[in-house]
Amino acid sequence: MAELKWKQGLDAIDIPSWSNEYLMDEDGDIRLRSEPYYKAVKMAEGVWQVLSDGDYTYVLEGDDELLCIDGGSGAGNLRAFCQSLCPEKPLYRIINTHFHVDHTMSNYLFDVVYMAPQTYSHRLDPSHEALGIPGDYPVVFLHDGDVFNLAGRPLEVYAIDEHAPGSLQFLDRKSRILFCGDELNGNFFDSRISVERSYKNLKRWASFRDAYDILAAGNGIHDASYIEKYLEMAEHILFEDPDCGQALYVPYADKISPISEKDGKPVHLRRSPNLDALEPVLQAAGWQEAMDLNNGRICFCLLRKITPDGIFDRQYEKDGVRFTYYRNRIWDGPVGKKYDSMIFPVTDDQKEQE
Repeated sequence: MAELKWKQGLDAIDIPSWSNEYLMDEDGDIRLRSEPYYKAVKMAEGVWQVLSDGDYTYVLEGDDELLCIDGGSGAGNLRAFCQSLCPEKPLYRIINTHFHVDHTMSNYLFDVVYMAPQTYSHRLDPSHEALGIPGDYPVVFLHDGDVFNLAGRPLEVYAIDEHAPGSLQFLDRKSRILFCGDELNGNFFDSRISVERSYKNLKRWASFRDAYDILAAGNGIHDASYIEKYLEMAEHILFEDPDCGQALYVPYADKISPISEKDGKPVHLRRSPNLDALEPVLQAAGWQEAMDLNNGRICFCLLRKITPDGIFDRQYEKDGVRFTYYRNRIWDGPVGKKYDSMIFPVTDDQKEQE
C-alpha cells in the first residue's frame, strides 16, 4: 500500500528553488517568489478576489462557512489568508474549475477538494510531485447540473469545457457572477476545439445569461457582455467566412516585468506566465515572424503555434475583441478526426489513419 503523503492541517510546503527569482506585482512590489504574498479585493458582498501567483482565487461567504474557488500556485498558506477575510466563519473546502497547476497547487491545504472526474486523473501534475506537494487529499466529484451546497449562496455547476477537459463553471445567482475559470477570459476567446463545438458552448452560456453580469475568470474580472460578442464571432466563422481570421497577427500579449533582474536574479511579473524558455522552440519551428509582431517575445497566444496542429491557428479580431481558432477544426466530425472535409478534402490515407 502506498504511503499517504497528505494529512489534515498540513503546513505550507517550502520550495527552496523559489528563492532564486523575484515576482513583481502591478504596483511595483518586488518580492522573492518564495515569500508569501496575497492581495484581496472585495468584488461584491461576501465575494473576494485574491491574488497570490498563478491565476486568481475567489472566496465566497455562505451563511455558516467560507469557500474557495481555485487555489493559484503561490507560496505560503492560501487557506490561512483567505480565512482571515472572514475569521468568524470556517474555511475548509475548495473547488477547482480545472486541473491546471496554476489553479490546483494549494489543494493540499484544504480538508476536502471538489472537482470534475476528468480533473482527478490529472491532479498529480509532475511539477507537484517534484516539489513534494501531495495529491492524495480527499476528493468529491462534481457533475453538470449539480448544485453546490454553500448555505445561503448555492452554486449551480455547469460542465462546459473549452480550455481543458472537465472544466467546470459555477453560477452564483446571489451576486450575479459566473466563476468561469479559464473558459471565458475577457481579453480573447481561445477555442482549442472545433468552432462548431465552441459555438454550442457559447449558446449554452448565453442560455442563462440573464442570471449573471460578471465573469470571474482565472485571469481577472470581465463584463459578461463578452458572451454575446464571442457568440457573434463564432457564428460569423461558421456560417459566413471561415477565412476571416489571420494566421499572422498581433496577439494578446501577456504583461511582462519592466525590469529583468534584481540582485542577479530574474524578475517576472506576478501571475503572468513565464514562457521565455520556449522562445527558441518557436524560432526553431519557423515562427520568428509571428514573434516579431510581439516585439520578439513569445506569449500565451503564440504558444498555440507549437502545440499539435497549431500551425493552423488564426485570430479573428473585431472591435478589439479576439477569437482564436484552428482553421482545420471548424466543424465537428468523428472522434479523433483532425480534418474538416468541408474545408480540407480528406484523403483515403488520412481516413485509414483516423
